[in-house]
Amino acid sequence: GTAEESFDTRSQVLMARAGLLSHLIEGVLNPQCSGNLQTNFDVLGELIKCNPEVFRMFNELLDDKKYTALMQVVVANLVDSNVFIRAVVISLEFFAAREVELAALGSRYDLRACRLRRFLEFNTLRLLRDLMTVVTVEDVNQENICVLNTSLSLFILARSHGTLQHYLDDIRAWEVANHKVGSVTGNFLSLLKFWLEYYLYRGKDCLALELSSSIHFSEWRKIVHLLVKLLQPPAADGGETTEAQRQLDLLCLASTPPLPRQGSL
Repeated sequence: GTAEESFDTRSQVLMARAGLLSHLIEGVLNPQCSGNLQTNFDVLGELIKCNPEVFRMFNELLDDKKYTALMQVVVANLVDSNVFIRAVVISLEFFAAREVELAALGSRYDLRACRLRRFLEFNTLRLLRDLMTVVTVEDVNQENICVLNTSLSLFILARSHGTLQHYLDDIRAWEVANHKVGSVTGNFLSLLKFWLEYYLYRGKDCLALELSSSIHFSEWRKIVHLLVKLLQPPAADGGETTEAQRQLDLLCLASTPPLPRQGSL
């Protein structure tokens, strides 16, 4: 990678070793004592992102009790914690693609034993369902659209692993079992349409999303396109489908040119 990337990686390790990592974990566990929960989560996400050494330290700092408590805070405060979740998801994908390479470089991080990996393995469906409903189309705005992007990041990876349809089927089955047909999928479909309008003329926001995730904006656009199609209820007159499709076509023609793949991910 570039010198800047190496410096960033070194900075993460240095700051984590200097006590920032344990300070942030304590801050999340005791939000009443240490300020803004969202800020703690956001900085924690940046500190651990794509850094196997900091992930290893994170795992070592958490005993069973702290780990359980931390994850309870994560799932109970998704508007505050979702950017941290996204950093974890992107990092785990990054490590999985480079497992042999990292081992050859002497990395002591153990992906198989990682608590965060295990947490996602067992809770992705629940996280998706909650992320799809914690914000409604009535209250979505510039401050909380990040929640929508975190759910989309999970769907992007689900598609790459061939589990996208499985998750959607499970979510629909949950809706039926709980007599809440459309409560998750309908809300999310409305949010996806908001997303299309929001990013249509916001080139800087498109770039920011790409840079923070190292996922090309065309991939975000592609997953929204696909989800709108898969979640669309059969429309009697086809009107809704046409409008959704019109927005998608507009977005595809929008003037943000495709950008080169960023960073080392």
